[in-house]
Amino acid sequence: MTPEPTLNPGAASPLYLQLQRSLRGLIQQGEWKPGMRLPAVQDLAQRFQIHRLTVLKAIAGLKNTGWIQTVTGRGTFVADRLPQAPALREPSGFPFEGSALRVHEGELGPWLGETLERAQNRQLISFSAGFPPSDLLPGDALRRIYTRTMKDLGSAAWVYSAPAGHPPFLEAVANWLTSEGEPLLPGWGMRAIPGAQSGLALAVEALTVPGDRVLVESPCYVGTLALLRTLGREAVPVPVDGSGLNPDRLASALQKGDAKLMILVATFHNPTGMTLSRARRERVLALTRAHGVPLVEDDTYADLRFSGQSVPSFRMLPGADHVIHVGSFSKSLAAGLRLGYVVAPESLLTRLTPVQEVHTIALPILSQAAVARFITEGGFKRHVTKLRRALKERRDAMLEALHAHFPSEAEITEPKGGMHLWVVLPEDFSSLELLKDAIPQGLGFAPGPLFFADGRGTNCLRLNFSTHEPGVTREAIARLGRLIHGRPAVAL
Repeated sequence: MTPEPTLNPGAASPLYLQLQRSLRGLIQQGEWKPGMRLPAVQDLAQRFQIHRLTVLKAIAGLKNTGWIQTVTGRGTFVADRLPQAPALREPSGFPFEGSALRVHEGELGPWLGETLERAQNRQLISFSAGFPPSDLLPGDALRRIYTRTMKDLGSAAWVYSAPAGHPPFLEAVANWLTSEGEPLLPGWGMRAIPGAQSGLALAVEALTVPGDRVLVESPCYVGTLALLRTLGREAVPVPVDGSGLNPDRLASALQKGDAKLMILVATFHNPTGMTLSRARRERVLALTRAHGVPLVEDDTYADLRFSGQSVPSFRMLPGADHVIHVGSFSKSLAAGLRLGYVVAPESLLTRLTPVQEVHTIALPILSQAAVARFITEGGFKRHVTKLRRALKERRDAMLEALHAHFPSEAEITEPKGGMHLWVVLPEDFSSLELLKDAIPQGLGFAPGPLFFADGRGTNCLRLNFSTHEPGVTREAIARLGRLIHGRPAVAL
């Protein structure tokens, strides 16, 4: 006889998730067969000695994942065709991917727009944004720089720059990169672009056609997935582990011979915050070169290292003549500038140029000239130095709160730079359900399935630690932890 499942009120996993596992186990063991009617809610509550609302929440979760179905006026029944249980699937060996459960694309919504709206909602303490908050921006310094630049430029401030970019801007960026140990090499060039997302779009449109397969990380930056989906390309996931993108799995994906491009965030990976080691970069570079697959490196977070040793970008390694390097000031200076740059061998820049000019013609001079002056006069270096210190303080505050208030079995990354980290909760936990509970409590974050091409990662979440001051972060993470543990959250 199968022993009676028991629930543990003191466990880290909420009672409703424990009940979901127990009910699913009873279905798998054959106590309730496909098509059978489940006991009434009150009977289940008495059997497991829990409140009926806990039963209803567990049943809703089983219904969402296809284990049961409700027939109006008749009751709740075991589904005729059962989904494959996560416990029966072969584990991936890549913990950042989380549970094997999937969600449908329609359950996620238009997250790029919603993330921006939530970041601007003063009633919401949100950790979903991917850009620096206003209190970390050099607003006064930029205002003074813009005023001086407008005066110096006169009417020239309101015209287009040269198509490749305002020459003083390109020169200032090149000098900054050189000071950071990443100079432009012979045969390479640079163009100004309106943010890193624009650079990714340029590469995809110039080097692929609709229907082509593009290799991406798993989990992956949500903007890359949205871009590929919108342009009709197929995202092919390659898993990430604690050392970054796994080269063995990349080799397997490349051997199929149908990949046309690869996009990755090697430094302070979005969303996990991890950094690809030099050894792995060298192997990834060699693999993509051998298979003739151009490699696009989104290096948006490179200026935000606050601990550890820097790792050379792909373009600085030998054999990088198939690399396109995308940088941006959206994270290191101000997102509203919408100003970045693309660095690549001239042969690749030539392929990007017609697409860029069709989209933008040319960028305005004013912001390029202002940023050039900010870099040249040392303001950018002073700002980045302060920003790095602030980001480390905020990361430490979030990690402290997470380890104090989240389940002990949660896996939490500890990035050495950037703006965000990754949390993997117990297997049956749903970050989407948690978000539904969190929003009315004034809390927000980015749920895991946003960052996967195949809808996995249901028990994962990305938290941006740059968004709030340490005290606000500690209090909000404590409240989020209470929601996870099933205890009442403190009202705003």
